[in-house]
Amino acid sequence: MNVELLFADEGAREAARRQAVTVIVDALRASATTITALAVGAAGVLPVLTVEEATTYVGRPQHRVAGERQGEKCPGFDHGNSPTELRRMASSLTGTTLVLSTSNGTKMVNTAREGAAAVLMGTTLNARAVARAAWQIAMERQRDIVLVAAGEYGEHAEEDACAARCIAAHLHALGVSCPSSALREETPLTVFLATPSADELRGLGYDEDIDFCAQQDVYDLVPILHEDRFVRFQPSVESRVA
Repeated sequence: MNVELLFADEGAREAARRQAVTVIVDALRASATTITALAVGAAGVLPVLTVEEATTYVGRPQHRVAGERQGEKCPGFDHGNSPTELRRMASSLTGTTLVLSTSNGTKMVNTAREGAAAVLMGTTLNARAVARAAWQIAMERQRDIVLVAAGEYGEHAEEDACAARCIAAHLHALGVSCPSSALREETPLTVFLATPSADELRGLGYDEDIDFCAQQDVYDLVPILHEDRFVRFQPSVESRVA
């Protein structure tokens, strides 16, 4: 089993081509939003590519719609792409499907889904849990693991690379061989705060999201793509015992 850190749409396509166990890492903020939605009680998270498609779900029973373009909440949506907002409005999400469309993360999901052995969502918030889930699936299916740092509008985003490295460190602790470039001592919050993505979010008043998204191992929860939506990954009995 090998682990590789790849980037943006090209990385997602390569992960699909290899039929790898694929972890999409969009630290600010699609990964955090997806994880948080499931944590506060959503039954599933449906990633969609376009604002137009997401809009068709507005007002449907048992659906809430969230998303952004250039960081700003899309007009008419119930929520922005904000995990802290979802935490504050948790009662409205219980048992619903959250329809999510974002500038970067949901696009990576769409690219990877046709071919990948499994598609997971991960970031610093669930780094340990997603590493263990990816490891278990890779062992069961005899596949490699690819961590896809989503990037920002097709460009490298250091916060995504940092979160992917956090996941790689946990994989390394499980005995998986990881590239040395993916293993380093760093503080996610320090890295996140220095990025253009954080500058954009601060300008839009989302300072709270930056601090929240940079936390480590808050959730022991892993979103896995099942058919068309993310649901909670359920580890095997053997994995739970181990």
